[in-house]
Amino acid sequence: MREKYRFPRKFQIGFQEGTCPLRCNKCFAFSPKIGRVKKATKMSMENAKRLLDEIAELNNDSIIQPHMQTEPFANMDLKQIIRYCGEKNLTMSIITNGILLDREWLDFIISQSEQRITMSFSLDAVSQETYEKVRGNYQLELIEERINFLLNNRKNTRLRIGVNFVIEKANKKEKEVFLEKWKYLADVVRIGTLISHDKKTYKLEGMKERRDWVLECDSLNEIMAIDSDGSVRVCPMDAFGDTNLGNVFEEGIEAIWNGSKMEELRNNIKLNGLSNKEFCFGCEAYKHEGNFIHRVENEFEIAENGYQIHYNHR
Repeated sequence: MREKYRFPRKFQIGFQEGTCPLRCNKCFAFSPKIGRVKKATKMSMENAKRLLDEIAELNNDSIIQPHMQTEPFANMDLKQIIRYCGEKNLTMSIITNGILLDREWLDFIISQSEQRITMSFSLDAVSQETYEKVRGNYQLELIEERINFLLNNRKNTRLRIGVNFVIEKANKKEKEVFLEKWKYLADVVRIGTLISHDKKTYKLEGMKERRDWVLECDSLNEIMAIDSDGSVRVCPMDAFGDTNLGNVFEEGIEAIWNGSKMEELRNNIKLNGLSNKEFCFGCEAYKHEGNFIHRVENEFEIAENGYQIHYNHR
């Protein structure tokens, strides 16, 4: 059984949702295949600071991801949020498509000289042709230039730069090339298989199903997904607010995290007792999240579970 933290290890917070320059087919919020429209919503800075204050008081070792299903750099308040997290000594994890990162943004990130920040760029390709198939109509080369700018100009040893590759049919032939291109440049390379809109794992050719998967979800044991209005979602894949486990501004983080709704859901997942009407029914995301085998190989710490592999520079 995986450990359930007393408080969330990570907070994925929709400070601003519903804004992204891309419409990736795999996206849970903006894919044209979904047939639903994600409305733009925003948390006030007053509420954002109130929430971050509560998190810092609970445990300042927690990680803040300032977005759920959106592009974080579309949020004009993001600089204030980053600075405020720095004041509260909160670690940040920012996942971006990199499209909105102009020179002003790059200089700002570099200027946060003492703050613990990991920036991960979702690329999913090494060629322009493949990038357009899996992500959209933008120049991959420009995003790569911004990544290299950060790698070459950062003065903060606590600023970590990562790249992500989600394997699907259109890009699977580029996986090994991607890894070899980036593993000696970026601080971390994450490669994982696609989770479809019906929450199924994309099966790679030759992939062997393990029989020892633990039926538990890290999104409920370690991560709290908070929408712009303070509502706690089952996980970030709930892009349209179909679930609600409580409101942090009304009940507080601790009461929801250790409350009856989350405990019941954790137990139902563990016992495989979900009804087919529940959001989590049939979800295979737990195969991505847990059951990692860790090893050290030369200068890398590698975590692998058959559906994901992470290369971290030691």
